[in-house]
Amino acid sequence: MKKILIPIIIVLCLAGGGYALWHTLQANVFSTDQLPSNSIINGVDCSDLSPEQAAEKLAEEWNSRTFSFTKDNSTLGTIDNLNFTYDIEKSLKTIKEDHFVSAALNYLFKRDFEADLNMKVEKVNKGFRKSLRQADYLQETPVTKTKNASIDLSTNEFKIIPEVYGNNIDYDKLTEKISSLVAQGQFSLEYTASDFYKQPEITSDSEEIKELQNVYKEYLDSKVTYQFGSQEVKIPAEDLEKMYNFEFIDSVSTDADGSEKKSEKELKVTVNEDAVREYVEGLAREYNTLGMTRTFTSLSGNKISVSGGDYGYAISMDNETEQLIKDLESGKEVKREPKWLMTGFTEYSQTDDIGDTYVEISISKQHLWYFKDGKKIVDCDVVTGNQNQYDTPKGTYGLTYKERDAVLKGSNADGSSYESPVSYWMPFYGNYGMHDAPWRSSFGGTIYQGGGSHGCVNMPVASAKKLFNNLANQGVPIIVY
Repeated sequence: MKKILIPIIIVLCLAGGGYALWHTLQANVFSTDQLPSNSIINGVDCSDLSPEQAAEKLAEEWNSRTFSFTKDNSTLGTIDNLNFTYDIEKSLKTIKEDHFVSAALNYLFKRDFEADLNMKVEKVNKGFRKSLRQADYLQETPVTKTKNASIDLSTNEFKIIPEVYGNNIDYDKLTEKISSLVAQGQFSLEYTASDFYKQPEITSDSEEIKELQNVYKEYLDSKVTYQFGSQEVKIPAEDLEKMYNFEFIDSVSTDADGSEKKSEKELKVTVNEDAVREYVEGLAREYNTLGMTRTFTSLSGNKISVSGGDYGYAISMDNETEQLIKDLESGKEVKREPKWLMTGFTEYSQTDDIGDTYVEISISKQHLWYFKDGKKIVDCDVVTGNQNQYDTPKGTYGLTYKERDAVLKGSNADGSSYESPVSYWMPFYGNYGMHDAPWRSSFGGTIYQGGGSHGCVNMPVASAKKLFNNLANQGVPIIVY
């Protein structure tokens, strides 16, 4: 009986001693937030520091190092002041438990507590990235840029253009390698540029590019044709590509037992409204004639250059954008004019939207001509706005309307009012227009310089009547220069 009790007592004593030892270690080593005295982490003295303080000291030490690039054991170049951000604080908080034996022995035998810690890089600062890109010694010359396989949009064959394997550096890949080395405490890289060449993400034999080629053949061979007079305009494939959103999504089907399974990818096609509007805006810039400068020799024989005015063709941005979206969504063949906000009097032409029916008014010659279908109908002297006071507006306008027996009202320069009854009123811009002036006995010459109108074009009664009777009700171009 005594022989059995002795081992039991020994075991109990050992157990009690072990518990006391563990309690002592727990109280003096593992419970404290500070690292033990004589703690050396990654070769850096972190004695009695909190994990936060140790993390800051280690980061400062690591960032003070210089990273060098070597080739065949010769230095190519270096980058100073890393200024990286490290994710090590959590590891520092558990480093004593992770190195249990070393921490315990350090406490019991008063020895240095040494440990190595992976300096995981959380963030590479912009300055380092910039220095990396500016390091000419890392880049081969001449530089050939890597390109993904693409599709030729210049023809309706939509051929696949093969990828290009270049020698430009993938700086993300290089930065990842540097971060990995720095985390391990290595501050140099035996550099071979070809290890970091940027690789194409899409190759000519990939299923993705082949699927896209089929999609382009279906959607980018333009089905919308604009008619601008005798000119036909198709939307280029490059613009159509921007207007469509192509997305391949996984289709999901259900088995007999109700479980879901993925099947082949389905193509989802939507129209990008912003891209459509942008295209329409470009179309308007190219084909609108409203307010453009017109330079031509008129039927009167005068060489005319006139800009401004409110005559011409202009596309309605909202209506055309809405209609084009509908056309693209339908996928049907469409041939039409754009949705116009304004139109000219004659058929659309980018170079001549006036035609051979128009009124021409020369302020310097104080003369008016009216041509109808190329034939001169009216040819007379006029009086335009009183110079420097009531100038007649220059530009190309469209006849607003015409009215018999109107009363023109307005204010004189001295502030008094006037009312002038006329028989033939033909406005073309606000309250500016052509009309008979029975109160005048003469026209032309220099009358307008001191005795001109309030801005209207005064005409002899007979000429005004003839013009009135031969004008369409509205829209006829009125050219004032």
